[in-house]
Amino acid sequence: MLEQAYTDLAQFNVYNNSLSPIVHYYSNHINSIPTDSDIKKLLPYAKQTEFILSTFHEIVNDLNYDKEKFEEIIFTFDDDYDMLKEFISKLNPNIKSHNELLKVSDKILTHLIQAQNELGLIISKNEHKKI
Repeated sequence: MLEQAYTDLAQFNVYNNSLSPIVHYYSNHINSIPTDSDIKKLLPYAKQTEFILSTFHEIVNDLNYDKEKFEEIIFTFDDDYDMLKEFISKLNPNIKSHNELLKVSDKILTHLIQAQNELGLIISKNEHKKI
């Protein structure tokens, strides 16, 4: 069922694919500080993720409303927010690549909150219509 729910949201699938290397790295190195070379490998994925999320608000209103799908996306964004927040807490802003990833990650975190809020508002509006 979940696969069918995302058929009209290709951008969400691209988002998942762009964030997956960071999630994978984080889950495999949860207790270590990332090296400069690791960050340089992850930075293109972070930039792609930030770009995808920066345009997410443009398509939200065009999506077919599905409460379950939207709630699942909100939960995914919430989990990703927590993971990314934890991951960047280990970065050293004095290292150039770390600092760059921190800046991109701050944008990602902001976009994740905005996307959650927008989806939440759509759910709220649609639920209010049913009453």
